[in-house]
Amino acid sequence: MIQSGKIKNYHQARGFGFIQNDQGQDIFFHIKDFPKGVLPQVGERLTFAITQDKKSNKNKAVNITRLDYPDVQQASDMHQPERINSRPRQRAPRGEPTTSLFTWLLSIIVVISGGLFAYNFVQKSLHRHDLANQSVNEETLAIANIQADSNPHGFKCDGRVHCSEMTSKAEANWFVANCPGTKMDGDGDGDACERDSRW
Repeated sequence: MIQSGKIKNYHQARGFGFIQNDQGQDIFFHIKDFPKGVLPQVGERLTFAITQDKKSNKNKAVNITRLDYPDVQQASDMHQPERINSRPRQRAPRGEPTTSLFTWLLSIIVVISGGLFAYNFVQKSLHRHDLANQSVNEETLAIANIQADSNPHGFKCDGRVHCSEMTSKAEANWFVANCPGTKMDGDGDGDACERDSRW
């Protein structure tokens, strides 16, 4: 049965209050049964239904309608969909957080790899620059000149090891003296290709 009355008191901190109906009785109400929008005001006119609370077996107001704030009631009704027709919300797929974590980790790896590549590139460039600007000391220059003088023909170690691969006796002697693994000086006296009839 619908009744009318006014709010007698409201305890905001505790979320409940009492409505005094037109017969002078105090009826308990809880904020969850009150329309959303504006907080209950003492003296505000309402209509409501009475039901018995299952826990305390006392009467309480439900289906409260605000008479002093009809716009708030309508706005509240418009924002609340009917529960009969509403569908349960579907949760976002679980794969999204994993995807974003994977993307984040991949980004970190790419940034670190790029940083290491850039660091190595800069270090090599600086090292080459330092070597190019390094002064040659006299001892290094003397060693280089001696090596150049000992090879006036421009011979170089190119993997040849046998007498049949040589073009001259001088080349064979130079290979024996300067290249590893040659097989041209059988007796080890430094004279290469002694039995070769071409020389």
